[in-house]
Amino acid sequence: MPTSDARFQRLLDDNQGRLERLARQYADPADWQDLLQEIHIQLWLSLDSFDGRAQLSTWVYRVALNTAISHRRKRRLPPSGGALDELGDSGATHDSLDVLREFLASLGSIDRALLLMDLEDMTREQIAEVLGLSNGAVAVRMTRLKQQFSQRYLEP
Repeated sequence: MPTSDARFQRLLDDNQGRLERLARQYADPADWQDLLQEIHIQLWLSLDSFDGRAQLSTWVYRVALNTAISHRRKRRLPPSGGALDELGDSGATHDSLDVLREFLASLGSIDRALLLMDLEDMTREQIAEVLGLSNGAVAVRMTRLKQQFSQRYLEP
């Protein structure tokens, strides 16, 4: 079994991109690295309590999301679109990213988190586990988010 330090480093290596995008979404542009450091600290402090009932990646995201939401509440920050900066390399146009940022900024914290996890290609089951919702509730929320997006941006 790897040492705690090695296990923690592997956890960070496996999830770094996802954690950075989450921190960028929930913090000011000048503050996201501080939030990322807070997330790392919370993961380090909590790692020994991981009991294996969930996938490690799901547990990591849940700890990170809870830390990010607490960070935002403490600072009373408005929603940010910073996490999407890295998606620019995927071939999406700048206008499409602006629309997605605007839509994310308009959402409440649970719907924003749900959509971000969907963009991270997490399964419905993983999203449900992180947010403490049923799979059906996640599916309903995703359907409603898609309808909201379509009504707002796609329909004349």
